[in-house]
Amino acid sequence: MIEIYKNIYKEIELFNLKGVSTATYSKLKKLNIETLYELIYYFPRAYDDRTNLKKIGELRGDEYVVLKGNIMNISAPPTRTGMKMIKATINDGTGVLEVIWFQRPYLRNSLKMGEEYIFIGNVKRGYTFQMTNPEFKLYKGQENKGEILPIYSSIKELNQNNIRKILKEALKDYLNLFEENIPSEIIEKYRLMDRKKALKEIHYPTNPRNLEEAKRRFAIEELLILEMGILQKRFEVDMNNKNIYNIEGKKTLVTKFLKDLPFSLTTAQKRVITEVYKGINAGKIINYLIQGDVGSGKTIVAVLLLLYMVENGYQGVLMAPTEILATQHYLSIYETLECLGIKVELLTGSVKGKRKSEILERIRTGETNIVVGTHAIIEESVEFFKLGLIVIDEQHRFGVLQRKRLRDKGVLANLIVMSATPIPRSLALSIYGDLDVAVIDELPPGRKPIKTKWISEKENEEKMFSFIDKKLKEGRQAYFVASLIDESDKLSAKSTEELYQEVLKNLPGYRVGILHGRMKNREKDEIMHLFKNHKLDILVSTLVIEVGVNVPNSSIMVITNSERFGLATLHQLRGRVGRGQHQSYCFLLSSTENDNSAARLKVLESTEDGFKIAEEDLRLRKAGEMFGVKQSGLSDLKFIDIVHDIKTIKLVKDICMDYLKDNEGKIKSEILKWDIEEKFNKSLTS
Repeated sequence: MIEIYKNIYKEIELFNLKGVSTATYSKLKKLNIETLYELIYYFPRAYDDRTNLKKIGELRGDEYVVLKGNIMNISAPPTRTGMKMIKATINDGTGVLEVIWFQRPYLRNSLKMGEEYIFIGNVKRGYTFQMTNPEFKLYKGQENKGEILPIYSSIKELNQNNIRKILKEALKDYLNLFEENIPSEIIEKYRLMDRKKALKEIHYPTNPRNLEEAKRRFAIEELLILEMGILQKRFEVDMNNKNIYNIEGKKTLVTKFLKDLPFSLTTAQKRVITEVYKGINAGKIINYLIQGDVGSGKTIVAVLLLLYMVENGYQGVLMAPTEILATQHYLSIYETLECLGIKVELLTGSVKGKRKSEILERIRTGETNIVVGTHAIIEESVEFFKLGLIVIDEQHRFGVLQRKRLRDKGVLANLIVMSATPIPRSLALSIYGDLDVAVIDELPPGRKPIKTKWISEKENEEKMFSFIDKKLKEGRQAYFVASLIDESDKLSAKSTEELYQEVLKNLPGYRVGILHGRMKNREKDEIMHLFKNHKLDILVSTLVIEVGVNVPNSSIMVITNSERFGLATLHQLRGRVGRGQHQSYCFLLSSTENDNSAARLKVLESTEDGFKIAEEDLRLRKAGEMFGVKQSGLSDLKFIDIVHDIKTIKLVKDICMDYLKDNEGKIKSEILKWDIEEKFNKSLTS
């Protein structure tokens, strides 16, 4: 059975599907439809519901309806513009309605007086109720009452009728291949519509109730495949998760490190560290998502945990998404841990030749204790002596496959992923089903709130430059952020070069640097070194400074065309200031009139609470924009709104947990296993 089922993932061309020529197949590809599965699961984006049969006497205002009535009279009155018009009056015993068609003179002969017709269209209320250019057909009994037609996302070369015909043929000839993929006990317990019937109803509903049942079934199915795939991996780890590590619990170096810190850890930092220690000391493999708002001190927590593992005989990894961030982490950790005898190496894409070979050898032999780097750490040539802990910074920047490749370098190595993009806890527990969630929900004492202002007028922009001039004279530094590297004819946004020239004009006499992603790594490092050491007063940059950049003396952030960024990104950028003892400021420059963009900017003005911002970001944006397809699969969800459907997400997670517990972590359904494998393979390789 499973071999036959696998055919649904083969290309459509192999099925000799009626209505699908080579030319049509190339058009379907533009809609990302290549396989039979993708075709059958190309669900309608909306429906044209023609089942709403109403009486004329029930009409109250403007609405889309289906009416049944007898034609009382037909005429072709002249119009002032000379446009041909056919007018008919219909009566259904409860009232009279006027129906008008333009430019269809032939209807005067085809419509029959006294006959009963079905009319489908929009009713407008004026002096009388009126329908303009409705569809119509002879009424032949109750079966002709109306239908619910699917409306698909389409392209010019492939219209609604084309797609409907192709889907009808596909369902007729190949629906039998789509065996049930939800275990029978789940179908029965939650009274779900079976897969074949649901596929029929989702494309061609027989009635509104069946359509809703089909939607409910596919909402649970898509979450089930996602959550079961995630949680099954967790069960595999947990089943082999007994006394993997023999930790002696040495803390001499950790104690010395803490004693030499110029500040005390917050209660939240201590709580998270204690929680992770407990798991490690129990000999278990830990899997943690550590969330913390910008500036909450996640990095120091990571350093302490890495130091703990090194002191107890293991190697550690800290992986960052960019070379700038990786280099900053390396310099910080190297300076901090060198005095304790800890060997730290930096491994990025720009490390090559003999130097790279020497670093790889030290990692392989165990001479290196901690490796800091980018995706270069994932390369096959990198071998570890005894890898015990992997820390991934800015988790949402890495795909599932990248995380898996790194983890495969250790024997079920401990994993900590960190994110400064706060996610509401209930949602995080559901999305990251394979991870325990710990939150650093406290900022270090003495942090001053960053004053944020949205500037939309030129007059206020001039005042802003005057204010910045004053702060720079006091010895502070400033960031100016552009959304583009180069000037664009299509986008009305400032490029880094345009912004650079504007800064020079408005703030003459200051040392200004420029930084963007197209520069060579050596150049970027030099610019950041100059800015960090106050050899530059102003840094004009793109989003390369979004995460990790730490220059305490910089107290001003100016974000141009800020309507082009999401809330999470704006919050991250703002977090580059407010790291020192001086009051910090963030200016959001935007003349947007878009309501959604304006709402984002107002949120930033009103709060610094990352979790409130995350809630609002979820409300205003799509999940895929926040988490990324590769990381979560959330943007593939068609029937779930992750902001409002938390209960359904929680329900499906519980369903998966119960099923896996009852079946010792195994998925018995071969069909479900295959769908999960296909889903995750596609996410990992796309």
